[in-house]
Amino acid sequence: MTGGSHNGLTLFTDDGSRKYLSPKERSRFYAAMSILPDPFTRSFCEMIFWTGCRPSEALALTALNIDLDEGVVVIRSLKKRGDLKGRHFRTIPLPDGFLKTLDTLHGLRVAQAAFDRQVKPLWSFGRTTAWRRMRDVMDAAGISGPKACAKGLRHSYGVTAALSCVPETRIKKWLGHASLATTEIYLDMAGPEDRAMAARMWELSD
Repeated sequence: MTGGSHNGLTLFTDDGSRKYLSPKERSRFYAAMSILPDPFTRSFCEMIFWTGCRPSEALALTALNIDLDEGVVVIRSLKKRGDLKGRHFRTIPLPDGFLKTLDTLHGLRVAQAAFDRQVKPLWSFGRTTAWRRMRDVMDAAGISGPKACAKGLRHSYGVTAALSCVPETRIKKWLGHASLATTEIYLDMAGPEDRAMAARMWELSD
């Protein structure tokens, strides 16, 4: 592992603490979402879990951004600048089960059939409430420190994609990065493949 740093970007704090959730922590987060009594809030947290999008990007989504036939969500990339600001979109695949949940909770097909361009956002709360609910889930999952936030979940999405051998160009697209230099921070992470290789080395050293 080279430290996960490119062009000043890093997945570690100055003292070496992770800014991303490990696979086990990611699983605990998913399970802990059940502590949220409101299914609408759970679906918000789950959107970030499955897409790695920013909370502000999730809060901007409407029924028209969910393509049930293609199985994707269309996210407006809010960090783009210049001519692309507000006009750059990216598509990210969603699991079938989550698509069904979104359709049932938010009445997607009804809203889409009405084709109302003034359709309301899927979630009516603001960023402060969103951050608090994410923190509630992190606390319930026993996750603390700099990684216990929406950004930590976003980073874990990138790390998980890299360890799953998703091409870096696809990770770049899904996370809405401006350049591959940003995406490359996820390619240096130690994971199952590293442990398997190290285990073979340890056997030879016995």
